[in-house]
Order: sequence, then structure tokens, then C-alpha cells
Amino acid sequence: MAKATTTPFDIDMTKYMSGIDMTKYMSGMKVPSVNYQALAASQRKNFEALAAANKMAFEGMQEIARRQSEIVTSGVEDISGAVSNLLSATTFEDRTVKQAEFAKSVYQKALANFWDLGELVTKSNSRTFGVLNKRVADSLDEVKGIVGGPARTSAAAS
Repeated sequence: MAKATTTPFDIDMTKYMSGIDMTKYMSGMKVPSVNYQALAASQRKNFEALAAANKMAFEGMQEIARRQSEIVTSGVEDISGAVSNLLSATTFEDRTVKQAEFAKSVYQKALANFWDLGELVTKSNSRTFGVLNKRVADSLDEVKGIVGGPARTSAAAS
């Protein structure tokens, strides 16, 4: 009968571990107690905070979209007024002056709108991340209640 080939990984650990009592070594290990109800409550609060943050982010995006719509409507009205104003001009100089005034007013409104939208984004982000930051801080405090409590030895755990 041919002898089976062995590899370095074909080790029978029972030969080496037969005289070792693992319970003796494990009895001194401390296993923290876990409060599973507190863990579940913490995870529920995490999901609630995430849902609240998503709602705030969505509301912020809606507010930004409304403002952008107002900006577009205002821009169309401004262009319509500028065209009729330019058509009423009779001389080249008068048209040039009106075009320059219109360009200046468009530039100033664009800057104001840009800043307004930037503030809306900043406020939305601050509100949203405020909820998440508070939840992270609270959940770090909750870890004490989840894993806290007296540690028990593995012998007492079994």
C-alpha cells in the first residue's frame, strides 16, 4: 500500500493539543458583558438620525431648486425688459449705454444669486451634518452602556 503524501499543512493538531487543558487558559479571560437591548436601541437611534438627516438634505435641495427656479424666472423677465428697452433706444450711443447698464445689472444680480445659493447650501449642510454629528457624539457615549458593566470571566460566562 502506498503511503499518502503529506504537506506541511497536513498536521494533526490533536497530537499536539491532547495534553493541554484549554479551559484552564480560558478561565482567566475577561469577556465584557453586552447589553443587547441598549445595542438595538442605539442602532435604532442611528437609523432615525440618518433618516432625519436624509429628510433635511432633501428639504435643502428642494429649497435650492426653488431658489434656482426663481432666479431663472427673474432672468427671463430681465432679458425681456432689456430687449424692449434696447428696442426703444433710437441712437447707437443710447443703445450702447443701455447694454452696458444691463450687463452691469446682470453681473450684480448673478453675484448676489451666487452668494444666496451658496448660503442656502451652507445652511442645508450645517443642519444635516449637525444631526449626524450629534448622533455620533451620543452613540459614542452610549458605548459605555452597551459594553459597560462588570466584566465577567469566561468561566462565569459559560
